[in-house]
Amino acid sequence: MIQDMHQDREFYASELKELLRETLKHSIAGEFSAHSEDPYFYTQKEYPLQTEIEGLALYPEFIPEVLLNWANLDTSKERKKEDILILDLETTGLRSNGIFAFMIGLGYYVNEQFIVEQIFLPDPEAEVNSFDRLLELVNEKSLLITFNGKTFDIPVLESRLLYHQIWLNLRAMEHLDLLHLARRLWKNKLPSCALETIEFYILGQIRDMELDIEGGEIPQTYFSFLLNGNPELMQRVFLHNHTDILHTAALFTLICNSISYPPQGGMDSRIDYHSLAMLYQSQNRIDIAKKILEDMLSAGITDKDVLRDLGFIYKKEKDMESALKCFNIASSLNCPVSMHETCIILEKYYKRYGEALVNAEKLKSYLISRPIVNDQKVATIDKRIARLKLKLNKINEVI
Repeated sequence: MIQDMHQDREFYASELKELLRETLKHSIAGEFSAHSEDPYFYTQKEYPLQTEIEGLALYPEFIPEVLLNWANLDTSKERKKEDILILDLETTGLRSNGIFAFMIGLGYYVNEQFIVEQIFLPDPEAEVNSFDRLLELVNEKSLLITFNGKTFDIPVLESRLLYHQIWLNLRAMEHLDLLHLARRLWKNKLPSCALETIEFYILGQIRDMELDIEGGEIPQTYFSFLLNGNPELMQRVFLHNHTDILHTAALFTLICNSISYPPQGGMDSRIDYHSLAMLYQSQNRIDIAKKILEDMLSAGITDKDVLRDLGFIYKKEKDMESALKCFNIASSLNCPVSMHETCIILEKYYKRYGEALVNAEKLKSYLISRPIVNDQKVATIDKRIARLKLKLNKINEVI
């Protein structure tokens, strides 16, 4: 009798799975894989590269050297669009431990088409079969592009591949994680560097939340689907993931087309050129960093951080006149670092002790007016003030 109950349970479970599959197929345009047991469900949609999607290009004119250097990728290697694989997961939780991906969103290029492919688990048992397609694409491609993939997507996949005893070295692929680059480029410009924030402020896109779904609701939506088989909310998850893939491709394209300098179409208001200058400076391309900062000032962007960093470049080049000019203007904008540098140049290089003293006293006033006073910095500037007064007294004695 126990055996009969077990067989009945297996029968009804099988019937339920079949019902879920039929419901899914009638609600979302897609197909099931050819696996005889536990097939996965997949969708594909093609976009012509010549046509912008929502006003967004999906592939750049070229991948600039500054981006490759930042990602520690080989700049001498030729890369074609067919080498690229874009990846985004939807998972059963928002932390990378103890969860699995019930949807693998993929974007790749074939000839002059961009293809969005989504691999979905109509039931968790289909997970091991879903990796067949992932392995196939990973073995064909060489450059992985994600948004937060190094911290989230890749660890999730690695743990699940290990669980199923499937060997796939995802870290052997070249990997460009756009989240880290976005932080480098926009952390001082945007309220956050979440993908949806970048979509709004940089890509100019607003998601329709009547059709889309909040990321935090996605895990429970999948569990609800497994319980009741209602695909209506899953349609919103498919759209959410599909949009993630499209916008990751669009963001990759925008960054590639915007961070080469000088820009072919003039300065783009979406780009934080100060951060871009610092990116070039970090790669020892001081000439380009300097040109960007100078162009910002010429365009009327009088920012104390721009002036400060340009002043440091001039100082390193021994152009003290230009450095002093930058530091002076930045000092008038309450930049304490520039006040300090102004004091140094006036005292050390020009011997203009009176002006140096005025700036030193201005810096001290600024420091002691802060909500939290840094006593060490105040003590340092007090020493400078005392030294400048001593030098001025000696000059007056000679006179």
